[in-house]
Amino acid sequence: MPLDGSVSSWKPIEKSNGPSVVTEVNSEAPYLPYKPRETQIQIITDIRNALDKGRHIVIESGTGTGKTITSLAGSLEHAKARGKKIIYITRTISQSDQVMKELRAISTLKPVSGITLTGRNKSCPLLQARPDFDQLSPTALSTLCSDRKQKNQQGHSGGCPYFEKVPHMVDIVESYCKKSFPKSDEIDAYCKGMNVCPYEIKKVMMKDFDIIVAPYIHIIDPDIRDNFLTALNVEPKDFVLIVDEAHNLMDAVREQESFSITSRLMGSANDECSAFNHPEVYDGITLDTFVKTVRNCVRELGTKYIGFNMKEALLEPKALEKSICSALGIAETSLGAITERLLELGEKREEAIADTDAPSSPLLEFATLLKAWVNSPNDRYVKSIKVSEDGEFLSASCIDPVDICKFLNSLSGAVHMSGTLQPLDTYAKVLGLPMTSIPRTYPSPFPKENKSVIYSKDVTTNFQELQKNPAMKANLQRMVAQLCNSVDKNILVFMPSYRVMKEMRPYLEENIYKNLYWEEAGRQKKTMASLDEFRRGRSGVFVCVMGGSVAEGMDFPGDELCFAVIVGMPYPPPSLEIKAMKDMFDAKYGPGMGWRLTSEIPAVRKIRQAIGRLIRTETDRGMAVILDNRAARNARQLEAVPSEDPVADAVRFFAKH
Repeated sequence: MPLDGSVSSWKPIEKSNGPSVVTEVNSEAPYLPYKPRETQIQIITDIRNALDKGRHIVIESGTGTGKTITSLAGSLEHAKARGKKIIYITRTISQSDQVMKELRAISTLKPVSGITLTGRNKSCPLLQARPDFDQLSPTALSTLCSDRKQKNQQGHSGGCPYFEKVPHMVDIVESYCKKSFPKSDEIDAYCKGMNVCPYEIKKVMMKDFDIIVAPYIHIIDPDIRDNFLTALNVEPKDFVLIVDEAHNLMDAVREQESFSITSRLMGSANDECSAFNHPEVYDGITLDTFVKTVRNCVRELGTKYIGFNMKEALLEPKALEKSICSALGIAETSLGAITERLLELGEKREEAIADTDAPSSPLLEFATLLKAWVNSPNDRYVKSIKVSEDGEFLSASCIDPVDICKFLNSLSGAVHMSGTLQPLDTYAKVLGLPMTSIPRTYPSPFPKENKSVIYSKDVTTNFQELQKNPAMKANLQRMVAQLCNSVDKNILVFMPSYRVMKEMRPYLEENIYKNLYWEEAGRQKKTMASLDEFRRGRSGVFVCVMGGSVAEGMDFPGDELCFAVIVGMPYPPPSLEIKAMKDMFDAKYGPGMGWRLTSEIPAVRKIRQAIGRLIRTETDRGMAVILDNRAARNARQLEAVPSEDPVADAVRFFAKH
């Protein structure tokens, strides 16, 4: 029955642990293919109304509200009536796969089409065969791909056989996609089976689909976005943007606009100079002289700025530029011309090695990053010198992206959604969304008594407390082990960092009497294999890092996960970038707001994401224990209560069923 109590003629045809599928259109939500859960009609209505008025809507929607299907249903109702497309951006492939699943369900009621995109590095069948594929930069992949395509177009040998078949296979692949709604890996496998390039054929086809599901990069990178929208043949007024897991968007933008010039890259670029016959880059200065000078200047800056026992230091404005120009006896204004010349030489080198098994040109990558360094404004970037085991390197961290804010303001409405987006006004403010943006919060429809969140009053991971009280670390380790041993359920232990995980691992391996599994930094395949084994059992312990791939985006229905142990408040460690952002936000929004925006709000969101893994269906029951008394400050947002004895409270909670 609809939420207003009126009688509806449509009936569910299927019942399972998931939503019930319907056979007739619901007039209140024509694109909702399921019997509505509590609040879903309201969410769909709010989205449709916001988009009809050309406004952004910022949504925090609790577990069980169906963020993916409601955002699609509301947006489709608006977009279809106006001939608009929907661009749905996601952070992970698993999220894009969920969109395709929901579109397949919608298609049983209404005609709709959708396609999911991936980057060249995920879809290119030709370059994936190269032994150095994993080492190729996006720039190198693009250059190599363009060279092969150009040969095809000019009728020369050595082109790409997969690209060659694209024009002849568009109708067949498009028909398959519109009929089957394939997930990302399924469409790639289908295309490779037809000996056609998935990446290129999707670029050709996507303009004929209603919904395009794409990684964040397609919107947050200005160059990729321009090419993407041109291929789609749309302007900002012609589409609706849906941002999935929107709490990740600004960090993704900052990460995309940040870059490093590593010691290894400078060394490789220097070595590559031997492939040239000492070409001049500016007024008698040769290529090898210039690259060697930059490398020496970076070393000198490291010696000057990085003190004993330090690993990083903030550079004064234009420190690198002044050092280079002083060493070469040239004016700073000449650096622009030099970087353009470096790019020209790098591109020629890239073309020369395109048909070989040689890796991409380090000189081209070096030139691209050096140009970015020179052109990056100091008020929006933290420019620093850092040191690693390979030597000194340059880091430019973007703290104030402006391009994404301008782009979002150019849209006539968008949907920003997450399960952990509060405070909504802060999200809108930091992204620079229009003042007319609509904030909405919807609670989970699942029974509140099925979830319990407590925090310990006796322990903390606060650095000063750990230094002052050496017994604190031992207490933390002991409590983690006791909690894991006391509950005969599948348990996730969330650590604040890989460093803390590594420090605690020996103790936990000795004192937890269950099957233990670990998230492995930089070893995704091993982590996923361990996670699969953990999920098949019912009394194991998986130890992971807050904010990692397991803490966000993974579903653990039923008995796959019942108990979460959260070790500490995951405030970010001090860094030059965090301090600069803190100072910037204090100046913009007032004293104290910097700490809230850079530390407190992200930490609370990470914990709420971890807690959100517990309850994924109406019948799930779960408990979370936060081992840090600082959670008291955010108890309301975390829906947590203090505990004198977390182990006893956990035993009591699970004894009820």
